[in-house]
Amino acid sequence: MLLPTPPIGRCHRIDRPLALTGRIDDPLWAKAENFALVDAVSAERPEQETTVKCLYSDRYLYVAFSCEDSYIWGTHTERDSPIFEQECVEVFINPAGAPHHYYEINLSPRNVVYDSHIINNRTPDNPFADFLGFPQLNIVDLHTAVWIDGELGVQGGARGWRAEFAIPLAELYGAPHCPPQAGDQWRINFYRIDSPQMNQRRHSAWSPTGREAFHLPWRFGTLIFAD
Repeated sequence: MLLPTPPIGRCHRIDRPLALTGRIDDPLWAKAENFALVDAVSAERPEQETTVKCLYSDRYLYVAFSCEDSYIWGTHTERDSPIFEQECVEVFINPAGAPHHYYEINLSPRNVVYDSHIINNRTPDNPFADFLGFPQLNIVDLHTAVWIDGELGVQGGARGWRAEFAIPLAELYGAPHCPPQAGDQWRINFYRIDSPQMNQRRHSAWSPTGREAFHLPWRFGTLIFAD
């Protein structure tokens, strides 16, 4: 399958902390570009759409997801639970440009975090190789917020949900500058797992991977930091 070229997007700088409410309602979000997620396998428009925004300050990379969803649910309540087996949104960040090492930060509709350092041996010539995750290495100064438009855990009882992340730049090792300078480029991808019912998942991505797998770092898009 011929996939589109990995996308390029801009992340604009803000000069004050962004208020996280889960609603994506801080006025500074108006400065951010909208990134649309597509079906991770086919690159077509997904049944339930997702958009992502990014901003950055001296201290944080801010990421916000807006998800259409008629059935929002999740059972896990502890940090680093396997929320990726249910419904969640995910940010994969490679600040160093070294595709074998990156960060995975996931968030569920219950505002439960799964974060991990990843060491990945996969390449385009060996895309099914093993990779290792280290979820015990938590990002300490990570902040998140979630808002649900409707009821949690009720089939057909919701319209969507939103999620916001404040990811501390100082804990993302390997970047050429901290905070980033205008023109710096990081490899990054944004994902969503939509689970319309137990043991059924639909995968969306900013940069599609061509199969139901997210850990393909050569498929990450590029985030360019701008003023």
